[in-house]
Amino acid sequence: MREKLKNDLILLLDKYVTVDALRKIEPQIENIISNYEIEARKTEVIPYGADIPETVEIYIVSKKIAGLSDKTLYLYLMVLTDFFRTVQKVPEKVFANDIRVYLYRYQKEHDISNRTLDCKRTIICSYFNWMAAEEYIYKNPAITIAPIKYERKHKKAMSQLDLEKIRLACQTKREKAIVEVLYSTGCRVTELERLNISDVNFETKEVILFGKGDKHRISYLNARAEVALRDYLDTRADNNPALFVYDRKPYARLKKSGIELLIRNMMRRTSGVTTHVTPHIFRHTTATTALDRGMSVVDVSRLLGHKRVDTTMEYITTNSESVKSNHKNYIV
Repeated sequence: MREKLKNDLILLLDKYVTVDALRKIEPQIENIISNYEIEARKTEVIPYGADIPETVEIYIVSKKIAGLSDKTLYLYLMVLTDFFRTVQKVPEKVFANDIRVYLYRYQKEHDISNRTLDCKRTIICSYFNWMAAEEYIYKNPAITIAPIKYERKHKKAMSQLDLEKIRLACQTKREKAIVEVLYSTGCRVTELERLNISDVNFETKEVILFGKGDKHRISYLNARAEVALRDYLDTRADNNPALFVYDRKPYARLKKSGIELLIRNMMRRTSGVTTHVTPHIFRHTTATTALDRGMSVVDVSRLLGHKRVDTTMEYITTNSESVKSNHKNYIV
């Protein structure tokens, strides 16, 4: 397994570095990997034992029908499996204190943050809320379990000056197109990865995004994004339907990791940027800029594909000068 991991890493790096660099990197990778015990991640569905209630499987199916992604469903299954194997009780016999004790001990044993712990609490409570709503149980033990407080670290959006510096750091038409599409559409990096050329309508300036929860939504190209994307597509000589591809044969679809690496490399060439920039920060910047320039928070929420406006507000950074200016205009 260790050898396979090393080979996978070398294969990935081959797309971005020279053969000479690979020869120097390989022994370093082998040295780092030798310090770890490595095994393949198990992604298959865990077989249900006597200690796992049948209703867990039914609950997971109901969430799948509701549109949750396979990754989220797997997380739900892991949390509920561990919970019932730990408490060793059927759902009807679980009390609120069983949930509290489980969460307390799990945090103590695994040294996880309150944010991670609250995620587990949410999953467990969601299961018991569903059980009560479906009348599998008559008393919901999770109803008195309060949310776990934690500090929400607000990701800072880029300033317009930072954005211009990143634009100037673009060295290829592909980099320019990716930066402009990320900013114009406010898309997630996984949505950018999934985009096909056919998803872009240059006449209507619409982009069909396929994202979180396997749902489609429409976003839009501004003038800069349209010009940059047309210029990039004019350089393409491959037949891949993907909107963005690797720049070496066989010109495969550019994956999430490839997009993240591209942005990291750009940031190494950029000086004076005050924000830690990742592909997701473009999304925060899109939301903040749109609101600052007068777009309603409801429309910003739709643009980002959020179900709740509360989620959108977590993306928005309002600086003190903006607050001061608005105070002068509105509080008279």
